[in-house]
Amino acid sequence: NIAVPVPCQVAEPVRPVMPTEALAPGVPPFVLLRASLAEIDRREAYEVKLVAALASCREHLK
Repeated sequence: NIAVPVPCQVAEPVRPVMPTEALAPGVPPFVLLRASLAEIDRREAYEVKLVAALASCREHLK
């Protein structure tokens, strides 16, 4: 038996727009803080989707 590599068929998750990217320069610090906190949650959710996609691709290699 010889392992034959195949391309992963899992779609890459779409990167969400991050709240801090939409801020205008010079916004008050509390607005920046609020956007930064929201961004943490959004990034964590995106990372979960990326890890799931990677795990799915790795599963095909076994």
